[in-house]
Amino acid sequence: ALGERERLLLDRLAGVVVAGGRARAGDDPLAAHPYLAALAAAPFSPPSPEEAATSRAEVRELVRRGLVVERDGHHFAPAAVDAAAVVVARLLADHPDGVTAGQVRDALGSSRKHVIPLLTLLDADGVTRRRGDVRIAGPRLPEVER
Repeated sequence: ALGERERLLLDRLAGVVVAGGRARAGDDPLAAHPYLAALAAAPFSPPSPEEAATSRAEVRELVRRGLVVERDGHHFAPAAVDAAAVVVARLLADHPDGVTAGQVRDALGSSRKHVIPLLTLLDADGVTRRRGDVRIAGPRLPEVER
């Protein structure tokens, strides 16, 4: 998450675009790659590169440029990770003692196959912390209205 100061600084840099809380080069030709549209169409049940007819080399480059987030062989749009963080924050507002992967799966309308890597990303980003079988709020949990 970018703070006010970081956003102001990035707004002044030529050729930098801030979208979904992430900064990237504005003139990146890969920003229109078809795999990005496929990930956006199914944010919590994303297709594999093979299902989207995308080569591993292309996916590696998309990940390197920050256009795709990879965890444990699963690929997500950065906006999907951010949206999942908000969903988890809402769940934790109602269940402050923690939420299970099953609760998150149901809230996202996804499957365990995709939810576990998403939760692992959220843990790594400090959005959540794993405590046994539940996730609790981490220091970077987004604020949501109750």
